Amino acid sequence: MFAPPRPGDQPFHDAVRLADWVELNLLMEEEASLSIADVTDELADIPPDDSDDSERRSSGYWESAERNAESAFTELRQRSEWLEDHYALEILRDVATPRNGVAPLDIYKFLVLLRARQLYPNELQDDGKESGLLFEELAKHAIGAYMGSKREHRVRFGVAGGGRGDGLPQPLGEAVGELSNRMFEEAGVVNSGDRGDFKADALSWKPFRDQRPGQLVLIGQATISEGRWVHDEPPPNRWTDRRPPDARLIRFLARPLTAVAFPETLSLTPPNTLQGLPFSSIPFDRLRLWEVLRDEILPEDLVKRINDWGSQVGARLPK
Repeated sequence: MFAPPRPGDQPFHDAVRLADWVELNLLMEEEASLSIADVTDELADIPPDDSDDSERRSSGYWESAERNAESAFTELRQRSEWLEDHYALEILRDVATPRNGVAPLDIYKFLVLLRARQLYPNELQDDGKESGLLFEELAKHAIGAYMGSKREHRVRFGVAGGGRGDGLPQPLGEAVGELSNRMFEEAGVVNSGDRGDFKADALSWKPFRDQRPGQLVLIGQATISEGRWVHDEPPPNRWTDRRPPDARLIRFLARPLTAVAFPETLSLTPPNTLQGLPFSSIPFDRLRLWEVLRDEILPEDLVKRINDWGSQVGARLPK
């Protein structure tokens, strides 16, 4: 069994972190099944920092471990209710097992391992270069699947790994010019000092046959750092709202939508906080990403690279 993650910054985070840990153990085939009793027993074997050996099996500490385990299974049941038969785990009574017959789980396992980078910071020896690039590619297909765009209307504009995807040139001005031509939109202003992607890792659009501007466009940012998604919206002053319009990177005729993809779950943010966020993009957490990608046919080379990365990182999970 993998080592349980350390407690989160806030007490309610612990249930989510433990639920993620259960997913990790089952999907990486470390355990065939896990029950509330199994999780309780594992937690009860880890004394709090200020305890001594005599307190390890005290009834109060055991009860605390059981409450944490039950809270984790409450979180897992909610995920199962949301995704129904498409959820990766089956929760029967107080036992969780991998679900048979679900669509290939390579992608969900990858997202769970990205979450493991957050649960075990600095322990998986992953610098984020390859994983960040792969997540950008996945975000491209996720937003494309969500809006129903064709493969040729999805691009990775981000520069993770040192280069853009889908034939786009690395220099920002050239990339903007090429992308605007593909979208039949007008290129805007790119200053000589502008670099990078302006938090537009992935773009997807749904054009009309008339090859004229004005269409549904979704601009997405992808982040693999915990808690960053609320700060990583594509900047409106460069993509959607800057005045005059020709000062934007692309002068979209119709205002684009924006999105942020991330491997943790929205349950880490309380509903009342979520509703009050100064945030205007569509959040794609791990569960939403899986919901839109589960029936998507992804490029074979992308799936292979995802699996290769997962095998390397999975071997470093702490026990």
